[in-house]
Amino acid sequence: MPDFFRTSLTGLVAFQRALDVTSHNIANVNTPGYSRQRVELGTRPPSAYGNGWVGNGVVVQTTRRMFDDFIALQSRTSSSSLQYLNVYARNAERLSNLLSDSTTGLTATLQNFVNALQGVANSPASVPARQVLLGEAQTLQQRLQEFAAHLAEMDREVNFRLQTEVAEVNSIAQALAKLNLEITAAYGRTGGRPPNDLLDQRDRLLDQLAEKVSINSVVQNDGAVNVFIGNGQALVLGTQASELTVVPDEFDPVRFGVAIRTANGPLDITANIRGGALGGWLDYRREQLDPARNTIGRITLGLAEIVNTQHMRGVDLSGEMGGAFFAVGAPEVLPSTANTGSGAVTATIADVQALTQRDYVLELTADGWQLRDAHSGAAVMMTGSGTQADPFVAEGVALVVDGSPSVGDRFLIRPTRSAIDGLDVLISDPSKIAAAAPLSTGIGAGNLGTGEISEAEITDPAGLVTSPVQIRFTSASTYSIDGGPDVPFTGSPIEITHNGWTVTITGAPAVGDTFTVRPSGPGDNRNALRLAEALQRPILNGGTTSLSAAVGQFVGGIGVAAKQAQASRDAQAVVHEENLAERDRVSGVNLDEEAANLLRYQQAYQAAAQLIRVADTLFQTLLSATQR
Repeated sequence: MPDFFRTSLTGLVAFQRALDVTSHNIANVNTPGYSRQRVELGTRPPSAYGNGWVGNGVVVQTTRRMFDDFIALQSRTSSSSLQYLNVYARNAERLSNLLSDSTTGLTATLQNFVNALQGVANSPASVPARQVLLGEAQTLQQRLQEFAAHLAEMDREVNFRLQTEVAEVNSIAQALAKLNLEITAAYGRTGGRPPNDLLDQRDRLLDQLAEKVSINSVVQNDGAVNVFIGNGQALVLGTQASELTVVPDEFDPVRFGVAIRTANGPLDITANIRGGALGGWLDYRREQLDPARNTIGRITLGLAEIVNTQHMRGVDLSGEMGGAFFAVGAPEVLPSTANTGSGAVTATIADVQALTQRDYVLELTADGWQLRDAHSGAAVMMTGSGTQADPFVAEGVALVVDGSPSVGDRFLIRPTRSAIDGLDVLISDPSKIAAAAPLSTGIGAGNLGTGEISEAEITDPAGLVTSPVQIRFTSASTYSIDGGPDVPFTGSPIEITHNGWTVTITGAPAVGDTFTVRPSGPGDNRNALRLAEALQRPILNGGTTSLSAAVGQFVGGIGVAAKQAQASRDAQAVVHEENLAERDRVSGVNLDEEAANLLRYQQAYQAAAQLIRVADTLFQTLLSATQR
């Protein structure tokens, strides 16, 4: 039945709870991850009285946590993306700064080498100019190797960062599993009432975990949360937490990936990691660092190919044919640690023009050998049978398979990366620089015809002339060399091959006209000019891009990628700030609002207390009346 005193007492208790919650909110106004709480009040079941109902006061139904799961998910997702972009953009910027420096960058260093070649072309007999060229060649070698060393150090840094991030992920996962245990117990003790502060702690941990890696979370019926990463791998299931670990790469033991421990051993999930700092480090390594290391190697191979080919077509100050100017390292082949056969693969560069910046995996399947892109897994066409006489050839790389491989055996092919390891300047004597063309040609001063002679092309260096050779036209259809027998010809142009060289005479030479082929002197600079020009000649990307253009595209591409990553990071930061503001609007503590609640609940509490006082007065009056 209705009870005036008890009804007043329910109000007193309810408003005391409301004041407790308000003071809790105010006390935690600066607590990270705290969600504002609110007492939910409801009427107690009324009592029938005569022809109606009379209420029995108020009851505290629950203490509600002001929390929106959808907004929290948005904030968590944007946080994961922001941390990913922070890592990616910061490291892309470092890479760009390393390679694009106006003084020590790749473009500037290559240009200094070209300028030194031009200096030799301007003064081909000058020993100081030749010494400058050798110095710039050595500087170019050192700079390329320094770039490679810096990039290798960045790769090692990725390993270290992966270890650090994995350790933090494991720590958070263990804390989540422990909180799941406390939360499920708390739900059981309170008949399903939510333990708000524990839930705040857990959501705070989920936020921290999302900064490390992209996650999906699912709440169970008992209140525990399950957390999944990668391609659905369970990191936390109820009160059990799995453990991540770093594992050596299948092909390269000094390169780490990420795995999750299972009953059957570590399961590599490197390719499935997305978002957060972990995803940022892995994607930066895959999309920026690896291509940069391979591209610098490809540029090194192109440099050596261009310079060596042209240098060997010239002669030095002693009149000897030039040798190779640069040495480079061979392609790298790494067998998988899971291989069971005894096969071996040897790789060589077959065509510099066809080289790409990709790495490859060669695998023996039941249908034969298959070549795939190491990162994307896309099939790569190759020709040949893999033997020494008929090697596999794909994108400028020749592969020879030896031994007895087993089905399933795999080999990682890195065609260009190790080129810098063996980079060396093979010339130390300035006089050995082949700045001159081997032969020069000339037209007789008294010629009457319109004949012109081309430069001599060398077909056999062993047969080079050591003294001038004269070509005389003895009739309208014959010529002789150094007074030798007449050689017939028909029409124009006239191609003449003699003792390891070839010239072409065009026009209409008259009878008695003479042409000479002689060794070049020390002042000849034609090969030095051709060396400088060769660096502008298309040789890479299928013969469509010069070395200088390839360097420009490479450095520019890294700069553009860094700018794009920075722009994406800045845009994501705005999105994340908006999400945080929306979350704070729902869950944050507003001191003005709490002050108003404090005053409202205080007045209500005082009113309830006054009701109890009135009830006490009425009761005392009743007792006094019955005592008479």
